[in-house]
Amino acid sequence: MASPVLHGLAGAGIAYALAADARPPWQRALRRAAPLMFAGSALANLPDLDYLPGLLSGELNIAHQQVTHSLLWVVLASVAIWLAGRAWRPGLFGARAFWLILLLIGSHLAIDLITADRSPPYGIPLWASFSEAHVQSPFTLLPAWEKTRLADLARPVNLRPLGIELAAGSLLLLGGIIAKNSWARRHPALESAA
Repeated sequence: MASPVLHGLAGAGIAYALAADARPPWQRALRRAAPLMFAGSALANLPDLDYLPGLLSGELNIAHQQVTHSLLWVVLASVAIWLAGRAWRPGLFGARAFWLILLLIGSHLAIDLITADRSPPYGIPLWASFSEAHVQSPFTLLPAWEKTRLADLARPVNLRPLGIELAAGSLLLLGGIIAKNSWARRHPALESAA
């Protein structure tokens, strides 16, 4: 499965593209969007909370790819976060915020589906609570990491997956920024259009 590097970069790009205020100059827009991009990165990594038992036990994958990698969990986590946000800042957490949260957390599953998986059960429990079957895309675009312990992440064999994830994640982040800035240039913000 993909690492937090790719999930985080993709989440930051999605958050910027769909929710950031991209009024020029773009450098200032990026600074204004930094907290949003950080939140997008964190939400995109949320399903990997199931690594925590493995980190504590020394067996990194002991609980990985369980219920947190299911559509039901993504929806329930999105609703819980959105409701907490509504209680905290109702004006900020409208319907669009819910769909953005759902997309950010769900992006994790989409990326994991197209990542090679070398440890059983292969794939993710996409339909958990309704089916025990694990699902994996018939094609993989991203290589698997060789890891059973945290120390394995530093092995030379993992430089290739890291490089590919950094490149793919950077492209996703840059694509989100370019798309949003291009859109903002052609469609001025409502305040400046008035």
